[in-house]
Amino acid sequence: MPLTRSRCVRGLGSLLGWALATQLAACDTGSSSQVTEEPPPSTVLPSLFGSPTQSGNGSSSDRWTKSDVTRDGSSYFFMANGWGPGFESQTVSWNGTSFSVESMLGKRGPQYEPASYPTVFCGAYSDSRSGACGLPKALSDIQSLRTGWRWSANGNTSQYNAAYDIWLSNTADIGGHSAFLMVWLRDPPGQQPAGRRELSDVAVTNAPGTWNIWAGNVGGKPCVSYVRTEGVDSPELEIDVMDFVRDAASRKIALPGTTVLSVAVGFEIWSGPITKLETNDFYVHVQ
Repeated sequence: MPLTRSRCVRGLGSLLGWALATQLAACDTGSSSQVTEEPPPSTVLPSLFGSPTQSGNGSSSDRWTKSDVTRDGSSYFFMANGWGPGFESQTVSWNGTSFSVESMLGKRGPQYEPASYPTVFCGAYSDSRSGACGLPKALSDIQSLRTGWRWSANGNTSQYNAAYDIWLSNTADIGGHSAFLMVWLRDPPGQQPAGRRELSDVAVTNAPGTWNIWAGNVGGKPCVSYVRTEGVDSPELEIDVMDFVRDAASRKIALPGTTVLSVAVGFEIWSGPITKLETNDFYVHVQ
């Protein structure tokens, strides 16, 4: 059964056998207030969203549901992933790379675990792998790694984030998994990323708006998170992942790895109820 991460605690999948308990040291509850501001533009790059053909659909209340899906003929993989100890119930539906958390009940675990992390991804992630989508691929062979994500809160204001989760490796498979790179489009009050805040309000090439950079360790591996300010949610973003890889390197922030294993998006949900929290579209385009 796939176990993925919370910002304070990350379980990395039963395949890897890594414990959760070591991730607690730097975790606190963060701020309790939230300021609402207009989001920055969604992209400064040419948009690649288009009008995709999505296929592979279904719905389930099984917390461990998985499904192969496609977008414009490229393969992706969906996981319901209700892994947390505070999980109670969840119903999800999906069509290609779009999915909806139709309903969800749960609470934060005793070690800050989210109750659930429904996600869709391209590549090798946790204990699963998508079909052909361009990943994994060596960093030295990547000219650009474009990705876009549209999601809708639909009135949900509770304890959940909306985050990219990008896995790096020193090999072409999960056995060499070496680091995490996260890009948070929503930072809810009352939670925080792993580690500590290193920089505030920084600019990243071709990534509109500003970011707070957090750095820490998860399972003994570096985890670098680029995080929107609380209250400045981005419901749509198109970026080149390589701009974030280069930005971390230019700031001498450790992000080891020679290969991008996977690019995933999803919602880490610490508490419900949640109704109709949606990913409207997601793509990865590797050159």
